[in-house]
Amino acid sequence: MTKKIKNKNRRKERFWSGSGKFFLTVIVVYLLGYSVYKITNLSAQRTDSYSAADIEVTGNKLVSTADILSICGFSKKSDKSVRVNVDSLAAKLIELKYIKGISITRRPPRVLNITVEEFKPVAFIYGRGLNLIDGEGFLIPIPEHETQWDLPMITGINQNLGQLGQRCAAPDAHLALEIVRYLEDENPLLAGLISDISMSGKHTIELSLVRGGATIRVNRESFYKELFVLKNYIANYLDWVRLAKIEYIDLRFENQLIVKPKS
Repeated sequence: MTKKIKNKNRRKERFWSGSGKFFLTVIVVYLLGYSVYKITNLSAQRTDSYSAADIEVTGNKLVSTADILSICGFSKKSDKSVRVNVDSLAAKLIELKYIKGISITRRPPRVLNITVEEFKPVAFIYGRGLNLIDGEGFLIPIPEHETQWDLPMITGINQNLGQLGQRCAAPDAHLALEIVRYLEDENPLLAGLISDISMSGKHTIELSLVRGGATIRVNRESFYKELFVLKNYIANYLDWVRLAKIEYIDLRFENQLIVKPKS
């Protein structure tokens, strides 16, 4: 009985030392080769040739279509077709500091649709040059191509803003954005009249109006309540014709609203 077991073990040893290793090696090489084939095939499926006329770009305002076509590999001086890899193109586009998200799809017969989701600026912000900032606080560079903006300016921030394309690091910037969001939601008429939000005061925030340059003064700690009072004052008492004759409206004092006319 012991002899038979030893013979079986010897046969197993001869199998794994000879033909068994060979077959195992063949299987491993086959699996590796198949994996490489599938990856290469998948990459090839996501790469195709297009002309500039085949590229459809939507959703872009901060990034020009010409810039996107250039990233695709098209030249202004040539109308030749270019091989475009969808994954590689998406990775390049998402690196742009204007772009929040990107979607690239094919549409028959031969259209490559690039849908761009950009950061939406809500204000200019000054600090280490002039930039834009979106509602979530992401810093956006000013586009190189000409664009018109009707946005307030956030000024007086003596804190580090951080890097373009990243969320702003300055707490005062986010405080100013709270005011922008509040006015857009609660008082869009007044929001459209704000030209500047100054954060330079230690305890006071000043909002400048486009009509006549009147300023609105609120406390940093209680601006929500004070802007609500201003909303009611504008709705019920303010004479818009006289707005240009007002020097400032001060809401910083409890149960008081001070309107000082220009002298």
